[in-house]
Amino acid sequence: MRPALPARARRRAPLVAAVAAAALLPSGLTGLAGPATAAPAPGAAAAPADPPVPAVPQRYLDQEIAWSTCSFDAAVKQLAPGAPTTRCAKVRAPMDWAAPDAHPDIEVAIAYSEATGTSQGLMMTNPGGPGGAGLTLSASLAIDKPQLFTDYDLVGLDPRGFGQSTPLRCLTTTGELAALPTTPDYRERTRQTHRAELAEARLLAKACAATEFGQFVSSQQTVYDMELVRALLGARQLDFIGYSYGTWLASWYADTYPQRTGRFVLDSNMDWTRTQWENVNFDPFSFQRRRDTQLLPWIARHADQVEGLGSTPSRVLARYEAIRAALVQLTRSEGSAVRGDGLDGNVASAIYGNARFVRATLDILVHDEYVQDPSGSGEVELRHVDAAYARIAPELQRYETLAVLRSRYGVTPAPALAAEAPAGGAEALADARAAALAAPGDAPFDLGAVGTTVRCNDTAWDRSARWYQREADRMAERYRFYGYLNGVPMCAFWPYAPQDRDVDLAGAPRMLMVQGELDPATAYEGALRSHEATRRATRFVAIDDEGQHGQYVGSASACAEAIGDRFVFGGELPGRDTVCGTSPLPEDRAVYPVDGPVDGDAVPLPRAGTRAAAVPADLPNPLLQRVLDRVAEASLVR
Repeated sequence: MRPALPARARRRAPLVAAVAAAALLPSGLTGLAGPATAAPAPGAAAAPADPPVPAVPQRYLDQEIAWSTCSFDAAVKQLAPGAPTTRCAKVRAPMDWAAPDAHPDIEVAIAYSEATGTSQGLMMTNPGGPGGAGLTLSASLAIDKPQLFTDYDLVGLDPRGFGQSTPLRCLTTTGELAALPTTPDYRERTRQTHRAELAEARLLAKACAATEFGQFVSSQQTVYDMELVRALLGARQLDFIGYSYGTWLASWYADTYPQRTGRFVLDSNMDWTRTQWENVNFDPFSFQRRRDTQLLPWIARHADQVEGLGSTPSRVLARYEAIRAALVQLTRSEGSAVRGDGLDGNVASAIYGNARFVRATLDILVHDEYVQDPSGSGEVELRHVDAAYARIAPELQRYETLAVLRSRYGVTPAPALAAEAPAGGAEALADARAAALAAPGDAPFDLGAVGTTVRCNDTAWDRSARWYQREADRMAERYRFYGYLNGVPMCAFWPYAPQDRDVDLAGAPRMLMVQGELDPATAYEGALRSHEATRRATRFVAIDDEGQHGQYVGSASACAEAIGDRFVFGGELPGRDTVCGTSPLPEDRAVYPVDGPVDGDAVPLPRAGTRAAAVPADLPNPLLQRVLDRVAEASLVR
């Protein structure tokens, strides 16, 4: 496993990003247009009838839970001295809820703490993914919002297949890995690239379907696990805060168990009324929108604090493209592991968060130093990292220390916390292939848990690899930053039928949706479409000029945070859909407006309220930031 950011710059650009949304065009956005001609994959099956709600066999309800103090409890109490003790356990669940006796049981890891005051209920959380480990998230959020400790019994959960729950094993061999074709740049839509994508997709599908567990690592099965945990902990209803894919999971739970649904906050929403493919197919546009309308202008505004990248957005972009082109040439001519598509992946991961704009800038500078002085090893070395760090002003250095930057690039030992971050998907393939080439013979190899398995099990995907390649070719031409990221999904070769559902939230209470206008990973237009389809059950809060992925708890918008607090702690929702303001990006003195979908005629939301006052730009607490960083980095992989 690699540090939180790979020890080397990413060798391989990720193929399927964290969830985003498809199909609606923002209006008023200069220079960008949504993928108007993008269509659902041809031949994809219509959603089947909703799966039945299974009865819970008594043996699972009667199980004794062996609690012990969580390994992270001391860190929680250090950051929040008044926090209750968080205890951890693993509970047994059927591998397949439709046939509990047909397979061995699995284990689901949970963390639990009791409210220090009068409990309002049981609050569960999910950080996203799919595949994000959420064991520590509830306690991490409460460190920033201590009233969660006071008012709620908190439960964290690692979804089945991931984290400390029974792991999904994606099994291949070193021989198969060594035989994978390669390409110097996945943005170059050549026959060589197509061959590499096709081979990787086939291998990943075969590997993740290799065990009987693979077909049951899905959202619907996880929803049944969540309901078991609710019952075991004796709660009448479940309250929930979900981010990104966590909104997909939350909507599926509410659709399955409307009578058990309490206060649900859906933050940075997938288009959870549509398919997984429709979500990822909007990513090329939404990632480019965030980069081009916010990151590049931000770097240009701080030209006096960032050496050598340019003082206008166009010059910053030109410098980025020059660095990237040089990286591709070094990969092609010298076999360098520091890749151009790897730089794209690093930047895409960093722009999930506003404070991480400094991280994105440093990644560009590290790669700039590398192309100016390539190493014989073909890797980023200490001198590149240190020289890059010296090119940003002290005011920006407080957002990322030199020690953290060094450890992210593997030029010094990684901190213990960062070393636990998993590699997955394309990153796992790159690491595994390197290991396979160095190993003699042909031996079994476990790629670990690949989150896209959930996508494959959730919705039907077309079987035409060539169709996906043509779509990636078209997107790469239209969205130069990351249009190629989807490529051929492993789901095109998935052998199992999906366990799908048609989410309409019939009978569910009203839920709160919070969405930034320029979110790169879950596009605003898709979130709005889900809201439009479920207006009777959702209230929508948009945040104007805001692009961070993840808004409630530590939000850049005091307005959105206050609305969330009134709902979570008092049950009060705004009387109508609302638009909030936000606060400045790091080291900016004011908010710079972007003509995005909130400003366009296609978004029928009233403009209300005033722009929030600036909030401190310091990074979130280390436990929370660790969870969010791991999800961002692991989400940008196939």
